[in-house]
Amino acid sequence: MKELGFEQLLPDNLQAPIIITFKQPNDPKFNFEKFYNALSEKNFLIYPGKLTVAETFRIGCIGNLDEQDMMDTIKAVKEVVTELGFTLN
Repeated sequence: MKELGFEQLLPDNLQAPIIITFKQPNDPKFNFEKFYNALSEKNFLIYPGKLTVAETFRIGCIGNLDEQDMMDTIKAVKEVVTELGFTLN
């Protein structure tokens, strides 16, 4: 996700392995609902951020997931970024 341009809310040394929180892009074209729906159409669900300190979204990394599942998630995110036409931080 970092290579795509998304920024984690927490630094790596504080990041837990269960769920990762990312800052929403600053681009006015970014719309969380459209982002969520586009990923959902590709069978990937993300979580809205529940913070007051920043606009965020979260990706879960727990359960019966392996490296390929996470790579497929990143691929879907990359496709959605292109489809929706917003730029990253």
